[in-house]
Amino acid sequence: MTRPGKKAIHDVARLSDEMRAITRRAAIDLRFLHDDKSRDFIVEQVQEAARILDVGASMRDHLGAISERTETMDINDFGDYPDILGDVCSPFPSDMEHRYDAIIALAILEHVYDPAAAVQNFRTSLKPGGQLFLYIPWMWRYHAPKELLFQDYQRLSRDGIAYLLRDFEEVTLFPLRGKWAARMNFFKFWKRNIEKRFGGVFNRMLDSRVTDWRNTVQASGYFVSARVSSDWTPAQNDALNTMARK
Repeated sequence: MTRPGKKAIHDVARLSDEMRAITRRAAIDLRFLHDDKSRDFIVEQVQEAARILDVGASMRDHLGAISERTETMDINDFGDYPDILGDVCSPFPSDMEHRYDAIIALAILEHVYDPAAAVQNFRTSLKPGGQLFLYIPWMWRYHAPKELLFQDYQRLSRDGIAYLLRDFEEVTLFPLRGKWAARMNFFKFWKRNIEKRFGGVFNRMLDSRVTDWRNTVQASGYFVSARVSSDWTPAQNDALNTMARK
């Protein structure tokens, strides 16, 4: 109840309800919590995709499975790689609109200065019904190199990712590592000597006494899948691009 004489400059109750609804519409899937098979999952999901964009060498050693249908993009030029040299935060050219059936950007958005602009570019570049795959860290250390070949700008929580993808459909977050495993992963020796040797055995033990909710919201990061609406049209693209330029 508002105190008499208090000035309300916004409909905060409505806004709070809307923000809660955005977070809650993002589904949570724990299948990769202690066994990260996200790249295998992507390969399965894009079997019917005719053209794919891989940003920042996202697929690594899994690229071979989809390479004939994939164009690569990066902000740095490594000679034979990438196919497209560009900045995901700057407007894409018109010939990239509705070009791709799937876009893959794993561990990329923490390294870009404007994640919202990048996601908008991905959205306009996807065909109606196209798929977007992301990985975004949450509880994870700073990891840009000293020479700043790339930067490390931010982290995103479950709520932040849900808001960032609010205009997508079928948004699903797959937490990686739970509450205690995520904390251990801050130490480089853990991933190099424990996880690589024993897989998720010790991570499961660490997180076993923690609720699914705690393991979800205090994860190391999130693999994400989302889909553009099948009703997405070029006119909506034009409206978004106009807003971005203002």
